[in-house]
Amino acid sequence: MNDTSLRALRIYLTYWRMHPWLVAGAALMGPAYVLQGILCPLFIAKALGQLASHTPVSTAYLWLAGGSLISGALLRYASDRYCIMQLCAKTTRDIYNANLKHLLKQEYGFFANSFGGSLVAQANRFAKGYEVLNTVFFLDAFGLLCGVLVAIGIMMHYNFAIGLAVAGLWVASVSIVIYLAIRRMAVRRAAVAKESEQTGELADIITNAVTVKTFAQESNEQRRYGATNQERSNRYYRSWEMAVRNTLAINLLCGTLQLTVFIGGIIAVQHHALTIAAFLLFQLYILRIIDSIGVATSVVRQFEGILGDAHEMTELLGRTPVIKDPEHPEPSRINQGDIELRNVVFSYHEQADNAQALLNGFNLQIKPGEKVGLVGPSGGGKSTLTKLLLRFVDIQSGTIAIDGQDIRTILQDDLHQAISYVPQEPLLFHRSIKENIRYGNPDADEQDIIRVAKQAHAHEFIKDLPHGYDTMVGERGVKLSGGQRQRIAIARAMVKKAPILVLDEATSALDSESEAYIQDGLWKLMQGKTTIVIAHRLSTIQRMDRIVVLDKGTIVEEGTHSELVKRKGLYGKLWAHQSGGFIEEA
Repeated sequence: MNDTSLRALRIYLTYWRMHPWLVAGAALMGPAYVLQGILCPLFIAKALGQLASHTPVSTAYLWLAGGSLISGALLRYASDRYCIMQLCAKTTRDIYNANLKHLLKQEYGFFANSFGGSLVAQANRFAKGYEVLNTVFFLDAFGLLCGVLVAIGIMMHYNFAIGLAVAGLWVASVSIVIYLAIRRMAVRRAAVAKESEQTGELADIITNAVTVKTFAQESNEQRRYGATNQERSNRYYRSWEMAVRNTLAINLLCGTLQLTVFIGGIIAVQHHALTIAAFLLFQLYILRIIDSIGVATSVVRQFEGILGDAHEMTELLGRTPVIKDPEHPEPSRINQGDIELRNVVFSYHEQADNAQALLNGFNLQIKPGEKVGLVGPSGGGKSTLTKLLLRFVDIQSGTIAIDGQDIRTILQDDLHQAISYVPQEPLLFHRSIKENIRYGNPDADEQDIIRVAKQAHAHEFIKDLPHGYDTMVGERGVKLSGGQRQRIAIARAMVKKAPILVLDEATSALDSESEAYIQDGLWKLMQGKTTIVIAHRLSTIQRMDRIVVLDKGTIVEEGTHSELVKRKGLYGKLWAHQSGGFIEEA
């Protein structure tokens, strides 16, 4: 068992410690099994012993046998119904919530480099593994363990030598079961890892199904997916093959144990060291003990499966986010939107020196309420600036301050509350249009939602949908066109009350006519807000207070649209390439 498996086990046990009374109630499954499976046969054997010796059978033994059977059944029901079920329900609920909370703490880069489908599979397997652990341990393992220990103790009382031999063989058998299972665990873990890869690959293909079809790549994707699936199948086959060999070894051990008790019992009876009734009791007990070894095989197999399934999520739960909140965060004082970047050095490669950095000693000041456009060739650093401002990535040195407050000194949630952000490719939840717009401000009422939808020129198409604002948009908003998704995203930003607005190619999916309409809505949205607009379509930013031209992480020009066009520098060339833009210059 490696360190990750031990960490998974410790995490699972942490949730047991959160519900000690439920765990104690679940542990009553042990005494219940002892009453039903061990003490009830003991009292019956004692009655049979009296019967065999022609002694009147004591009714006390019959009452004790019946009482053990009934009380064991009632205790088993109470433990299962009121403790084990509640323990499973409460702890798995807590685990699902904790998994989501931890994943959402991860930084932008983590999600950019991970398969969403694979993360979902890992989180679900971890939670379901705990549920299986609860039921397997309390319903199977713990009860049988208590029963075996009591049974061996009773056997030692009647015949110490046979009881001791059974104890030794039982311990040896269980030890071998555990050893074989641990050997198999690495193979199982490799199979689970490949299954996660396959799940992520399938999710990626389905998400991009339209792209697959438009490029006629169905056959290639099937071959690629088939290769991953074959490798997953091969790894599981090796795991199952080991399990079958392990089962053979366990069956041989169980046969040895059964023959030991049978032959030893006959010899003991012949030498008057054991009664016939006790001999029959021993045969019943040895069946219970052999059953416990079989169950132990199943339990350990499930147990190593649980830890194998939990392996990937356990490593994620131990992952520290690259972008962290400060230990002692300051209260956010952002209310005006005065943005300043001072001597900022940033590279996507941590080991790069300053000379290789994308931004090296970068400085930019944006006054409260100022509207600034960022333009320049691809790779110039425009989107990087928005990521830095939102702390999706962190600078290597320098300072980014808003209203005089370093953004690294406040909670990321507080920072994001102060910024309305519309990305180039807005993603929507598979929820209603109303819920997607309200996501920007959970307190928004119906009138607020309709108002911003009209400003974003989304109301026109929403009212014509079969269910209006209650229309479900599909996964990632797939039921809407690109332009419609962008209008919903703009409306979502409009309803959010934030002093800073960041638009990253927010109108790129719109046709010229729609853009002309939305420009008016966006201008209203910008009033009173510090606004940063990234645009390749220069018509979007003509009315900005200032346009900053970036090239290779450096500000090469800045000024108004008219000033920059007259200057005939890089901006002038970009403007000329667009033949005067899509909208006539105001």
